Amino acid sequence: MTHPIRSHLHQLIDSADNILLLQGPVGSFFRHFSAWLHNRHGKTVHKFNFNAGDEYFYPERTANTLAYTAGLDEFAEFLGSYLSRHHIQAVACFGDTRPYHRIARQVCESQGVDFWAFEEGYFRPFFVTLEKTGVNAYSPLPREAGFFLEQYPKLAEQTYHAPPTVPGGFTPMAKNAALYYLKNRSGRKKYPNYVHHRSASLCHYLHLWTLSAFKRFNYRLEDFTLGKQVEAGVFGKFFIVPLQVFNDSQVRIHCDFDSVRSFLLHVLASFAEHAPADTHLIVKHHPMDRGFIDYAEDIKRFIKRHPQLSGRVTYVHDVPLPVFLAHGIGMVTINSTSGLSAMIHGMPVKVLGRAHYDIPGMTDQSDLAGFWRNPTPPDKELFHAYRMYHINTTQINGSFYSRVNFPEIESRPSEKQV
Repeated sequence: MTHPIRSHLHQLIDSADNILLLQGPVGSFFRHFSAWLHNRHGKTVHKFNFNAGDEYFYPERTANTLAYTAGLDEFAEFLGSYLSRHHIQAVACFGDTRPYHRIARQVCESQGVDFWAFEEGYFRPFFVTLEKTGVNAYSPLPREAGFFLEQYPKLAEQTYHAPPTVPGGFTPMAKNAALYYLKNRSGRKKYPNYVHHRSASLCHYLHLWTLSAFKRFNYRLEDFTLGKQVEAGVFGKFFIVPLQVFNDSQVRIHCDFDSVRSFLLHVLASFAEHAPADTHLIVKHHPMDRGFIDYAEDIKRFIKRHPQLSGRVTYVHDVPLPVFLAHGIGMVTINSTSGLSAMIHGMPVKVLGRAHYDIPGMTDQSDLAGFWRNPTPPDKELFHAYRMYHINTTQINGSFYSRVNFPEIESRPSEKQV
């Protein structure tokens, strides 16, 4: 009898009794996760806090919680010693490209300790991701169609069902982030050597979030009109280019472009030279980037130098992505999870960075010039197998910033203990 493939969360529960948590997403998710591990599954959970924001959401008075106040250069040696001394069998974090987590991954590999990474959901909304070894382009899963087609019959759930809804959106994340950065700033004396993976200034974010809200209001009528025009077919045959957050690790680590701007200019240049004259390009700004950066002038300057694109390139902000997915003929992306959303709609996708879903048979494997002329849609059977594999294994219903619905898992002695 073939047993169904276990989820990655199930594998974590089965394989470790002593678990160390590093940094989590802003908010209380790791505190709730720790309580679930301990109360429901009898795990001994350890936690490192790296700044006062971490400590606010995961108080130091919690059992086995430690404030790491030394420097980044000392972290590898400290972590290695801690893993050995406390018989840690698994380390979990959120975001595998943060400075401390990149070191932790290497230390775990050298000591034979499992390294687990949480990330936002591959399939959104209402999912979060957990993978062993790494997420996104660091995912260890094969980039081979055969793997997912072979695994599909072994999945417990083979038919897609919409997940239970959970509260989400920008507001709960922003509230958590504001508290996190406020506490981080007020507690800097305790953590003088902390290195953050991006700006840690609350004033910086409050200013830009306010600007973002103003811009959203300002763009509302224009975006509403553009959305209706797309639905009415005004743009004819068009490609959609969803831009990613300018400082996202997906851009910094998992592609060869210097920036989102350089990616955009590359796409525009290719479109100008190779795309059929009757096609349109719609560039969609990332909603989380609205107050931080704008590419309107870059696009205007490019069109001025390439007048053949006049009237063929449109820059939009808050038109919902599904509007474009329902009517477009293809997507070009660095490695955004929007590519997965596009494939759900059967839309051809061209990836220009490194993505866990860039698999022959799912994404277009021709060069960008060829993609404009002949975009190839994903194989439906393969994509369904891929989607269901992840929903059965790496995806957990919930949102880091409101509630994660941990599944019922029957505990058993860890495999490393047997």
